[in-house]
Amino acid sequence: MDLVRRDLWGARPPKGRPKEMGTPVRHLFLHHSAGDDRGADSVRSIQSFHQDVRGWADIGYTWLYSPSERKFYEGRGPGVRGAHTRGYNHVGHAVCVLGNYQVDMPAPHVVDDLAVWAEWHGATWGPGAYEPHRDYGQTACPGKFLLELLPDINETAASIVLDEPHRSDDIGHWEWMVERGLL
Repeated sequence: MDLVRRDLWGARPPKGRPKEMGTPVRHLFLHHSAGDDRGADSVRSIQSFHQDVRGWADIGYTWLYSPSERKFYEGRGPGVRGAHTRGYNHVGHAVCVLGNYQVDMPAPHVVDDLAVWAEWHGATWGPGAYEPHRDYGQTACPGKFLLELLPDINETAASIVLDEPHRSDDIGHWEWMVERGLL
């Protein structure tokens, strides 16, 4: 897996100053884009929709994941208040999986990739298990097929044993993942 920072996927700057939020967070939400997985093109399209149509300051999600590329894209980034789960944006991060999992089955590697991300999140920023967006609003998100895999993703994340504890202020969070071969 790779992490693509904002400047590398061509992110536009946020409109206004990003609002920081306290960490660790209490929630890690799982979303799907309900659209195509075209990697960085999809991420830029989502950012444009969120900023230009919805009028938000930036892309709504903390991170976005492209199963076709096996890459995570930095959205607003950790510790920044998002626009992803109404009423909970100030206490949670969100991962949006590119694709429409109401109609498409996720690739088999999605379970492991999302599990590694959740475990890292739990050890660095807060909970190490995903909660489906649909539990917090009237939506089918993250789609029925991704939702069916959610117990497997969370169980796999819980079974990952790290060689040492870590904290986000000990070493940069991206660098920590790269050093351990998680990205």
